[in-house]
Amino acid sequence: MTPVPLVLFDMDGTLLDTRQDIARAANNARQELGLSLMSVAQVVSAVGDGVNLFVSRVTFPENHPRFAAARKVFLRHYAENITGETKPYDGIVKMLDTFAAKNISMAIVSNKPEKLVDELVQFFGWQKYFKCWLGGDSAEKSKPAPDLLLLALKKSGFPATHPLVMVGDGHQDILAAKSMGCRAIWVSWGFNTEPTHEYPSERVDHPEQMEPLLRQ
Repeated sequence: MTPVPLVLFDMDGTLLDTRQDIARAANNARQELGLSLMSVAQVVSAVGDGVNLFVSRVTFPENHPRFAAARKVFLRHYAENITGETKPYDGIVKMLDTFAAKNISMAIVSNKPEKLVDELVQFFGWQKYFKCWLGGDSAEKSKPAPDLLLLALKKSGFPATHPLVMVGDGHQDILAAKSMGCRAIWVSWGFNTEPTHEYPSERVDHPEQMEPLLRQ
């Protein structure tokens, strides 16, 4: 019998709608740094590749002398109000309850810093759902590299050969699945308007569609 896969979820744009809090922190940082404000859409378009690339897109390039200070300023503003307007997407909690009731193992693999991932997991009381929750700095390389996925398997108590399903809204998530050769599910409600075509993925338009899809 084929073992039940470990289901890996991205966080921002997949489990949680974090866009307002990220945008507010980015614009607060930009104001402090003497930069003009950006729209929420502009800020959200910069999300997905980890904090360094995000900060380089919304403030200064990484090779800029002010980059290190800008990174600290953004993280300070974000940490001050990380849960202000952040909330699970409709249907997410019901989906997690369904998976837990069916003993489907789950983990979070996000490219945001692990400390912030942990804060959000603790805030929403999601420890009961996940075997582990990882951030972009939890391993040597973040998504789309396979490092976080392999670490999630290890921390969840599974061998590296255990089947995986990667669920996310970003190209990084789908390409991380490609790096592992595992199944990829793209969610349409997140930050990205279309999936990457560099690796085949299955589309889900609402969390209630997820569990039946896993049974196929």
